[in-house]
Amino acid sequence: MSDSSGSQYPPVARLPLTPEQRDEFNQVILKNWGPQFINSIAQSDPTRWDEDKGIITIASMMIVIIIEHAQGLLQRLIMKSMTFWDITPILQEDLTLRGIIYDACRNRSFSHIADLEIFQIPKARDLHMLSAQDKDFLDSFSRPYVGKAVDGFYEYLKENNIKFKGVSAHQPYYAKFCSIVQSSGTGKSRLLTELRNRGVIVLYMNIREPSDAGFPNRDAVPARILTEEMDCTRAEYGARCCALFTAIFKVLRQRLSNKHRLGSDSLIKSWNDEMCDMHSEARSEFFEEVQYLYEQTLDTIRLMNPTMGGGLALKDDVPAPNLEGESFVEEAYENMLTAMPDMFAEKDEDYPKLVISFDEAYSLSKMSSKGFRPSHILGRVINCYSEGEDTSVWVVFASTTPHVVDFLAPPVIHDSQRVAVGGHLLFPPYTYLGWDQNADRLSDIPANDAGKFKHIVGFGRPLWKSLAGKRSVADILELAALKLCKSNTYVPSDTNQALAVLSQRFGLDICFGHPDAASYVETGVASHLRICFSTTQDRSSAYTGYPSEPLLSCVAADLLHSGTTSLEGALGVLNKKVDEGMVEIGQSGELVSRLVLLLAKDMYVRGHLSEGTIRDLHYEGSGDAELIDCQKVSVVDFLQYLFGETFWLLADEEAKTNFRHAYINFSHWVSMTELISPGPGPGDSKQPTSDMSSAKEWTLRHWVRTSAVQCCDLQPLVDKMIPIYFDDPTLDSDDLKRVSQIFISDKAGKNPNARELAAITRKHDSIRCLSTLPYIAIRLDFNVEPQLKVTFPERDPNDAETDRSLRIYASGLEETTFPFLTPNTIVASQLRGLISREETPTQTNLDALVEFGSTAKLRNLQWETQD
Repeated sequence: MSDSSGSQYPPVARLPLTPEQRDEFNQVILKNWGPQFINSIAQSDPTRWDEDKGIITIASMMIVIIIEHAQGLLQRLIMKSMTFWDITPILQEDLTLRGIIYDACRNRSFSHIADLEIFQIPKARDLHMLSAQDKDFLDSFSRPYVGKAVDGFYEYLKENNIKFKGVSAHQPYYAKFCSIVQSSGTGKSRLLTELRNRGVIVLYMNIREPSDAGFPNRDAVPARILTEEMDCTRAEYGARCCALFTAIFKVLRQRLSNKHRLGSDSLIKSWNDEMCDMHSEARSEFFEEVQYLYEQTLDTIRLMNPTMGGGLALKDDVPAPNLEGESFVEEAYENMLTAMPDMFAEKDEDYPKLVISFDEAYSLSKMSSKGFRPSHILGRVINCYSEGEDTSVWVVFASTTPHVVDFLAPPVIHDSQRVAVGGHLLFPPYTYLGWDQNADRLSDIPANDAGKFKHIVGFGRPLWKSLAGKRSVADILELAALKLCKSNTYVPSDTNQALAVLSQRFGLDICFGHPDAASYVETGVASHLRICFSTTQDRSSAYTGYPSEPLLSCVAADLLHSGTTSLEGALGVLNKKVDEGMVEIGQSGELVSRLVLLLAKDMYVRGHLSEGTIRDLHYEGSGDAELIDCQKVSVVDFLQYLFGETFWLLADEEAKTNFRHAYINFSHWVSMTELISPGPGPGDSKQPTSDMSSAKEWTLRHWVRTSAVQCCDLQPLVDKMIPIYFDDPTLDSDDLKRVSQIFISDKAGKNPNARELAAITRKHDSIRCLSTLPYIAIRLDFNVEPQLKVTFPERDPNDAETDRSLRIYASGLEETTFPFLTPNTIVASQLRGLISREETPTQTNLDALVEFGSTAKLRNLQWETQD
């Protein structure tokens, strides 16, 4: 085998030795090999070794002994490569190699053998050998870090250390490890390596599965040890974990000690510069050393415990045994701290000094073939050296699955237990990785350019913008679709895919009391880009959702309308989950209203295609184009499409004229948790706490990220807001002075509420969205007879400038009120099914009766209905 240079050996990285290291190495070889064999080679003729097979054998054995007795840097020689290279045939063919060994024996200087290419570590992959995808991701790791997430995580680790030291003995924390739980593309890996710039020594390891080609690439040594060949016993796996941490601490001690002369700050910078470069030779060298010491330690543990590999697979409720090899871990850890006391015990002692991180740690939570969870064993190993020790050295597990937080080994091993209950606590996972770090400033986004890809790509998780300019628009959109569906193919009947696509745009509310909710939420975070906001203290459930992310909304819209039956299939899944009680529809038809309004816009833009827009995931143009679902749409045309050709005949010409320059552009819904305006301040009954400028900015910010608002349950008068932008050349050029709103009130009761439309006013203290531009007020009354009324009242002489509005009352969910549903009869039927739940399955009715009084709905009150 040869490389491009013609050498018969693999590409190598030179590892020059210092004179001191060469002297030490020569002394070790002379002491252990002895003069007899050395002299036999020194007195021979290398060119005639083929005639003396004994000399070839002795020379081959010498190389093996050199490797076995190598010290310091030479522990990185090719222990692993020996399985690929047979030294004897090479000696038979390579006169240069013979000559080097001959000269070494004559001169009693063996360290030069280490200069041979075959005894060097294969190079880390050269940058020119990386895939285009890896180059893009690698660049995202080197660009300046944006956001405050690393500051929050730094403080989080400090608080964890304080808690670990100060907690009551009756309820101690289990060990010095914690977790980061968040969905893909949110910056977990970058956060871990970014700690380097906070004065923390960082050892980053990625243990993703071999089939996962993601970035950062898999670190084979720790990944193989922790996640492969899992048909071993608990005791054997525990020994592997102990041997791994022992090796890590030993190599850390050696390498940090070698750099310690640089001083603490320089040491940390030098270490991190090498080890946080995902393709550096230093990382390859480090893990080769860890592999070597790991095998040595594991062999020793096995010799001390010859029955360890036997039948120690415990049954349920059997007390957990002691870890074989934990004394090795404790000693290695203590020696590491002792070697550099000034670095590990300097001021600000609770801030993290060393962070060992395992990224993509989801595989550790899987059950092994022998009935144990690797996470439990690994947690116990960390516990054994950190218990009672206060130094701020932390292990961090990062994953997309909430299961990664369950690293506490129960005092009794029982596979049905998610967490232990023996008084030990775990630290809650860190979830605050930030949002919109790469978004353009509001002042840098002209309102008329809001829908352009180059602006939209900056909102949400940092992944999208990190790839912009390096990969095509299509590549980014297709990657987003792949991650949203966790598949190259969107299948509308697939429950998780359908709910992911719908949830991201329409804000589905999950009923956490439903038995399927927990598994759905977990799968959503792990596989469908759902965001984890927090977890409960016992880690039994997580609070999750889809924050505003317009790029992903456009991808979801494309998937939702990608085939003739795609929308029907997704709504079919939604209807089923509503019937089962897992998805809430709202007390007043809020979900159906969101569906009707946004689906109408989806269908309008797809029926009125504009030139140059990004229409699908395979767009081949530049990022300066508008996304079809973010482009601005004429209010006049949209209302006519939504309510029918006769809509503007019901109004008057003045109304149409007033909105001829008005546009909407919403691509998704976001939910509020507070009132639009909090109203007057304490003790002040006249002046509201919000003013006209803040209301305009609130509206404009929703416009530039193409979002519409679902108001909180307590919001008076209105339930929704859709931003309007007036692209009128006669108006002030300041975008803040060109925005207005559509306010919508939803009802799904049995009685019409047309009169209540008149009560809607944006002057109310809970809204306070004052403007000289007209607005629109809509009352949607879905569950009564179809009717459409449109008025444009005369200006109020007492308020001629701030409250002129087009008022629309639309009742019934029929084609007569919403003609756009006429060619979509199945979709119309599915939407109506979400409004009227009288025909729900018996099981749902029974569940409703068990939950008496949980809502004011009759299904939770009328126990007579079971007759």
